[in-house]
Amino acid sequence: MRRRWFGALVLIVLLAACGGAPASPPTSAPAAAPAATAAPAAAPAATAAPAAAPAATAAPAAAPAATAAPAAAGAGGTVARKDILVIPSNVNIPAPDIWNPYIPGTFILQGMNQNMMEPLFMLNYETGKIDGWLAESYSNNDALDEWTVKLRPGTEWSDGKPLTSDDVVFTINMLKQYAPQLNWSGAVKQWVKSVEAVDDRTLKFTLTGPNPRFVMENLAGTTSQAIVPLPKHIWEGQDPVTFKNPADAKTGAPIFSGPYVVKSFSSTEFDYKRNDNWWGAKTGAFKLPAPLEIRRPWVADNATAGQMLVNNESDVGGADTPSILKSLQAQNPKLLSYTDKPPIGWIDPCPRMLTVNTTVKPWDKKEMRWALSYAMNRQQIVDVVNEGAGATSSFIFPDYKAMKPYQDAIKDIIAPIGEFNLDKSHKLIEGQGYKLDAGTGKYVGPDGKPLSLDIVAPPFMEPWARMVVQQLNADGIDAALRTLEWGIFRDQTGRGQFQAATDWDGCGSVIEPWFGMQRYHKKWVNPVGTAGTEYVDNTSNAGRWSNDKYSELIDQMGSLPVGDPKVTDLMKQAVTIWADEMPDIPLVQTPAILVWNTTYWTNWPTADNNYIQPPGWWEHFLRHLVELKPAQ
Repeated sequence: MRRRWFGALVLIVLLAACGGAPASPPTSAPAAAPAATAAPAAAPAATAAPAAAPAATAAPAAAPAATAAPAAAGAGGTVARKDILVIPSNVNIPAPDIWNPYIPGTFILQGMNQNMMEPLFMLNYETGKIDGWLAESYSNNDALDEWTVKLRPGTEWSDGKPLTSDDVVFTINMLKQYAPQLNWSGAVKQWVKSVEAVDDRTLKFTLTGPNPRFVMENLAGTTSQAIVPLPKHIWEGQDPVTFKNPADAKTGAPIFSGPYVVKSFSSTEFDYKRNDNWWGAKTGAFKLPAPLEIRRPWVADNATAGQMLVNNESDVGGADTPSILKSLQAQNPKLLSYTDKPPIGWIDPCPRMLTVNTTVKPWDKKEMRWALSYAMNRQQIVDVVNEGAGATSSFIFPDYKAMKPYQDAIKDIIAPIGEFNLDKSHKLIEGQGYKLDAGTGKYVGPDGKPLSLDIVAPPFMEPWARMVVQQLNADGIDAALRTLEWGIFRDQTGRGQFQAATDWDGCGSVIEPWFGMQRYHKKWVNPVGTAGTEYVDNTSNAGRWSNDKYSELIDQMGSLPVGDPKVTDLMKQAVTIWADEMPDIPLVQTPAILVWNTTYWTNWPTADNNYIQPPGWWEHFLRHLVELKPAQ
């Protein structure tokens, strides 16, 4: 947001999360998503928060370029720049020919997630509601163990065949059958006792027990993605663990249901063309997107990506810092940011963290994990990496309005986590038998070996990772950074074959605490060397921490409806255990300084026009596409 054959090659997920993202550092995941993509002296005001719980409502060699798509606008002629949406990505994709979103490690944020796949519902952070997409409504019984979903009339696949309840049933049963080998399959096997097609438009999910979050968690997606249906007539008889869902110009494959289809692709660029026969426009459910084509080129560095915005060669991007944003806007007045008012940037749902593999000595001891936390000068990370944008973080929650009551309830519990105190760090390390070598300035264990920590990070996490390594070395820990390509990073962290990683491991709680906290449930712990369970945006519990009482409390939280006052008490008990054990080390909130070029396209989601969350690397970018307006 993903291992095995494609393990070291294929790429993700929150946000998620948080990845394939614009050419500035992506921010979740998370999701799918994650990939997702891709903090000040004072905490920013909440910027992107639902106000209420959702209501029930209606290898590195590039593959050869391939073409595919049914009749689309612009075919047979050159498309003018004004009709093309250009979105650079900072991820070079070693295995571009995989269009199977459920193989662990598959990179979906090159446009598959944003242009082609469609979820049943979408969680809108700005309203706190679950909006319909392929489906128009859902309902539940009083026991919360039966959920009925109604599809919109006229849903179709990109080859023109009807998308019906049978396709959804096929997809769910496929995930259940192949659990835990496919993304989302663990959750499906855990919760779905059965699913049936009542008729072509109606689905009935019978769960293994009460789950008030079933639709939000699985069918709407809290960050990068949700479960998306697959066409039964294409996938039936295939082995979904190895099936690449290859592109084929003759058949129009890969077949999905979204408004765009593949035009061409390679490891360095993905191009899509509009499907003028898209069901959403044909039925009147949505407007036909205005861009005739979408181009997603790989851009290796942020400076080049910024210059593309200035030169009107791209339409979507970002700025690493507020000063870079000002510089870009000074060169091109058509560049629009999410907000120009402090706090600059949209708060991503995935705070940055230092994830420690709790199976690796000496980091299996909580005292040593606490020593790492005390060594973190979080405010320095905010000031240096983000020029004061954003805020420090002492837990896994983002600073959203809807999360404030929960943040307030645990502020005393998590307060010690944010403390920068080298004396306390040294005392904890020395308490485990390490001594500081005066010559090297590094701690040495009783075996004469230095206390070392190997930290891995994907390229877009490098700024945070380098600061973490610098601070740990100043604390006497021999820390080193290895920057890994996205797929390799996800493979190694997912399999537990790492010591530490800078990531966004706790991503996901945007309107209530359960989703992010359940990522640390013991059920996600797999043996080292075994692929972890990818859920949304990232591998859940990559650090392989297991605590029975914590997991029990999470189960109790998950059985209660969103907003139930009992959730807060259970959360406080669980956070107390988490804070004591320190399975992950929170660092900073993640300000995403998003930039849009209005030369060719307008009506972007901003703080003043917040029809939906603004990142362009998650499934809700479909909503952006139907809202964008031509500027010329």
